[in-house]
Amino acid sequence: MSKRVALLIGVSEYGEGIPSLSAPPNDVAAVERVLKDPKMGYFDEVTPVINPDVPTMQTAIERTFKNLAKNDLVLLFFSGHGITDDNNRLYLTTKGTAKDFYKATSVPASFIQDMSQECYAKRQVIILDCCYSGAFAEGWQAKSMGLDLQKELGAEGRVVLTSSSATQTSFQKEDAELSLYTQYWVEGIATGAADIDGDGKIYARELHEYAKDKVREARPKQKPEIISDKEGYNILLSLAPVNEPELLYSQVVEKYANDLYRQVVEKYASEGKISIRAQHILRIKRQELQISDERSDEIINEVLAPYRNYLENIELYKEIFSDTLEEEYPLSARLLKELQDLQDALGLEEKDVAEFKKDILRDRRLRETGFLRRFSQKTEDLEKKPGF
Repeated sequence: MSKRVALLIGVSEYGEGIPSLSAPPNDVAAVERVLKDPKMGYFDEVTPVINPDVPTMQTAIERTFKNLAKNDLVLLFFSGHGITDDNNRLYLTTKGTAKDFYKATSVPASFIQDMSQECYAKRQVIILDCCYSGAFAEGWQAKSMGLDLQKELGAEGRVVLTSSSATQTSFQKEDAELSLYTQYWVEGIATGAADIDGDGKIYARELHEYAKDKVREARPKQKPEIISDKEGYNILLSLAPVNEPELLYSQVVEKYANDLYRQVVEKYASEGKISIRAQHILRIKRQELQISDERSDEIINEVLAPYRNYLENIELYKEIFSDTLEEEYPLSARLLKELQDLQDALGLEEKDVAEFKKDILRDRRLRETGFLRRFSQKTEDLEKKPGF
């Protein structure tokens, strides 16, 4: 009989020069919950590992991929910081990873690739919720010495799901309980929303597409990726919580009502706010559709979250841009590059920041001009004094 085994790694604490993260332990707990549930992931073995050092992490990975049969399913999940070197090779951080010595204190993605290729299990799922996780493909391709990546992975039924591309950071708000990609990955299973074709089963492709679309709604510049071909796409990850006809019918009715209510909320949501008039309209619609107050609040918060996140990011960038001009003016090439990197990390387009950047720069120039004018006047006054 085939087995379903999973290793879930979360790293929130690091060595010198690498900031801590709050979400990884919560990510692991959330993924563990849906994978262990017999009505969802129905995994036989789920092993959580929090804040391991290099030997502990490598041993856990090797142990997980060993002693598996051809028909088994193995899943590896990692949440934490990802680092790439100059050759775009990915390293997964551990609790001892230090910024200046990250190669010696982290686990290279090539180690996971080696364990995966030596594993007998035909069905393998690797989920990387970390910065630059798309670089996992780069390392695999290099190791394969030019072999076609899609063909090599798909031939063995492997699928790699990444929260970002090879050049992107992954997003976690400071007060967020879960990382953005993991949040929607878990949501897709727990609610059954990732069961796109409605067959009661959630496959790797469906789950990734659901999580990717939700991430792109919240943060358009972040681009989760999937690396596989048909065999990997069709790995069954979970059952969808759909059972008897009455439950199915009630879910359809609930979804219809929720979708209608969401459309009304989206119609009246403006710049992250809902006016007093719109609030009364929503109250009436909520009663008509028999939406609970709790569910109403959830839908409103879900709809407004991207707007609020967008506005928060603009305010943060505006504050940092202004403070940077106070530190140095005109801006050096280094600071301009750092500001551009920050803008990209926050998912902001140039049109989002152009107006206030122009205003702040104009004010700074006026202050500079005023200072020079006053300095020039004082110099002239001194020169006019006798004996000067």
